[in-house]
Amino acid sequence: MTNLGSRGLLLLVLLLFPSWDAAADSVPLDPAGWPIQRELLPHSRDPAKAVELFWAKPEGNGPFPAILFIHGHQEPSRPGGSVYAKTGRLTLMAKRGFVAAAMSQPGYGNSAGPPDFCGPFTQQAAFTALDFLRRETFIKPGKVALFGYSRGAIVAAMVATQDSALATVVLGAGAYDFFAWHPTIPGIARNIAEEAGTSPEAYLARSALYHAQTIKAPVLLLHGGADERIPVQQTEAFAEQLRSVGVTYRVKIFPAAPHGIPIDEQWREVDPFLEQYLR
Repeated sequence: MTNLGSRGLLLLVLLLFPSWDAAADSVPLDPAGWPIQRELLPHSRDPAKAVELFWAKPEGNGPFPAILFIHGHQEPSRPGGSVYAKTGRLTLMAKRGFVAAAMSQPGYGNSAGPPDFCGPFTQQAAFTALDFLRRETFIKPGKVALFGYSRGAIVAAMVATQDSALATVVLGAGAYDFFAWHPTIPGIARNIAEEAGTSPEAYLARSALYHAQTIKAPVLLLHGGADERIPVQQTEAFAEQLRSVGVTYRVKIFPAAPHGIPIDEQWREVDPFLEQYLR
């Protein structure tokens, strides 16, 4: 295959995806060359602000089950949902028969901010993405899943407490009780204080444990036993709360894993869970 170089590749991108602008040329295609669509959706709370969404679909007309990925915190750069295109995850899922999408949280990628540390504005951005997916004729509206990791898991868990139509939810390394979470990393505590505040109302709006009784979808919980950012007790307490209110759930603790659970180990748990509830 001819090496196009960066300028040639950008030209190819603009020809294939005319809605892309020069500021968004960093993720034109995934590593395998599968077409990735990019949307800038009007936020449901403020249509003047965009929610960036990347998605890929299987070949054919469907309808297909779908999964929406919500990324965690990123710094110093904040590429947002494009990481799922760059790493090939969207293509991998599309080849397996899923419509795979990844949103950029407000303040990340090309989603308008400011970030509110997983709060109502970010949660509504997820609903904006979900509404877009459910309107597509090639997607089964009753077979849409959420996958959130770290900060994304906080968002996905809160969305699950408000969306009874989700087919299933996968949550990795998340915090589900802000009242019991005392971050030992100064940067995390600073981000919470600056973006969300520390009032009881702010904590309650981000703590799915206190809203677990409204979750309808089966939940898969993943957490590293050696997580240095969010203690494993957050997932253990959430699992117990899900059990107490009758939510179907499965929990997998990886005893030696840090905050970043190895991808292959994650997906050994995720794959059969998605097959069970999305097929």
